[in-house]
Amino acid sequence: MRSFPSPLGVAAFISLCWGSHGVSIGGGPSCGVANQSSSFFSVVGVQGTGVHPRLELRELEKDPETWNLFIQAMSRFQNMDQKDKLSYFQLAGMSIHGAPFVEWDGAKGNGSYGYCPHSSNLFGTWHRPYLAAYEQILHERAVEIANEFPRGEREKYQQSAAKLRLPYWDWAITPDSDGCMPTSLRHSTANVTFPNGTTGEIPNPLYEYIFHPLSPGDFPLDGLEFNVWKTTIRYPADGYAANATSRNDDANTRIEAQQPSNRDMLYKLLTIYQPFNEWSNKGNGGKIGNLETLHDGIHNSFGLGHMGIVEVSAFDPIFWFHHCNVDRIMAIYQYRYPDTYVEPSYQSKATFAIAKNSSQDTASPLAPFHMNAKGDMWTSSTVISTDSFGYTYPELVGNPSNSSLTATINRLYKPQTQGLNNNNTLTTLRKRNDTADAIDWMAEINMPSDIKATYSVRAFLGDFDTENAKNWPTDPNYVGQVASLASPRMESDVIVTANIVLTDKLAAKYKDGELKSLEKEHVMEYLNEHFHWRIQKADLCEIHKNNTPAGLNVTVLSVPVHLPHSEFEVPTWIGDFEYHPDIMG
Repeated sequence: MRSFPSPLGVAAFISLCWGSHGVSIGGGPSCGVANQSSSFFSVVGVQGTGVHPRLELRELEKDPETWNLFIQAMSRFQNMDQKDKLSYFQLAGMSIHGAPFVEWDGAKGNGSYGYCPHSSNLFGTWHRPYLAAYEQILHERAVEIANEFPRGEREKYQQSAAKLRLPYWDWAITPDSDGCMPTSLRHSTANVTFPNGTTGEIPNPLYEYIFHPLSPGDFPLDGLEFNVWKTTIRYPADGYAANATSRNDDANTRIEAQQPSNRDMLYKLLTIYQPFNEWSNKGNGGKIGNLETLHDGIHNSFGLGHMGIVEVSAFDPIFWFHHCNVDRIMAIYQYRYPDTYVEPSYQSKATFAIAKNSSQDTASPLAPFHMNAKGDMWTSSTVISTDSFGYTYPELVGNPSNSSLTATINRLYKPQTQGLNNNNTLTTLRKRNDTADAIDWMAEINMPSDIKATYSVRAFLGDFDTENAKNWPTDPNYVGQVASLASPRMESDVIVTANIVLTDKLAAKYKDGELKSLEKEHVMEYLNEHFHWRIQKADLCEIHKNNTPAGLNVTVLSVPVHLPHSEFEVPTWIGDFEYHPDIMG
């Protein structure tokens, strides 16, 4: 078992920091913000109010006072002067996650890229203090607003501020009537109750960020319109148009079509062991998929809007709720598999502070995030526990047993069909059996991470609209994608391997009478005729197969699976992958 620094030691250190600079929630800002005039900004998360769970957006909205406070805090955060080091603008840009490419908080670098490490063993751990810094400043704005309410109301809002944490957006759960993308993210305005007791409608800070001002030259991305768009844009009909607008409802429709595939990939990531380096990112050789690739697919769903290009993605408010969910997934994985974590690895790309081909490990600084005003930086070792930053997630509250956590994962993400056997679609068995109960079917995608564009490989079962690629993400026979988030400025020699699960869709085809039976030979016959794949850029233009990027290939595979006998168990692959190269697609 690996040994890591005690999170209690880190928490004690932060507590000392907070105690030396902070004041009570009723009186003013906490450690980091109070120390803003010092040489370095201390990223400490939310201290002094206990460890509280980050909630799913729709769950947070059920608490009227906390939601009211959250919306106003987000609005005040976004309205901060863009020259302020702790403004929304600077936290989203200033090389932290991309453009404009300038130094932030004294963390030296080469000025060519953002600090964020992609295709890196530090991908997951780097984003943890990034989110904590955002949450810390958001919390400060919430405290300010709570203290502006009159007596009687003030105490109630101060209690809400104490427990307020950054919410996450779970894009993998089966959607309800609100849609995969909550309506709170899609409405351009929001209703709030101000501290003076009046109510009103304000621009919804979850819908977009309004640049104030938009400075020409901040976003050096040739051929794209980010230097023209005065707000963040989601899923524009034409990503090259100066007058592009957001299409949030269309984005929701697209994400709903992708949801079963996202759920299936996430379920496998949480229930099949992989070493942390392989599991967490696309640059370390995993074979069944990884967290970063799943994350890339959500970015890709917003087309050539801000979320679809690395250097500008963090300006869109939805970025933060998406990445909060990514951190949640990592925290659940850490809890489920505590004996694997960051291992030394060479970097396939340079960042603002990391040289290409350098080796990074648990002791490597997660620039530009300082632990204290002296300039000590967070590392993967010191961010291992979410408690250090004052938050946890609902699934981990109360330190559940592994079997209890497994039951929660099954409740949230278990596919309707986990294996195919003869004429049955199977999920859970009643009797124990040590032999293979069924077959799991997938399409293995190998694709270069960086082709100077965000793109995806899409899979279909059945006829689809070959003439109009714009319809592919929502085609009735669309199964899923493997995507890579990139930009015109990014390049590497990384080949990503991930899988699109076919099992659930094949079961649906059988139920609809399109597939003769679920026996292996009949499934292979069906796939030979009806499995297709295509390559598509974020602007929805096709990359034709005669221009297939070097290293890209797609192969259908099957694997025998032993199915679970209760909600406290998960499927287990009990044989080798069998590849079927004759199924061309």
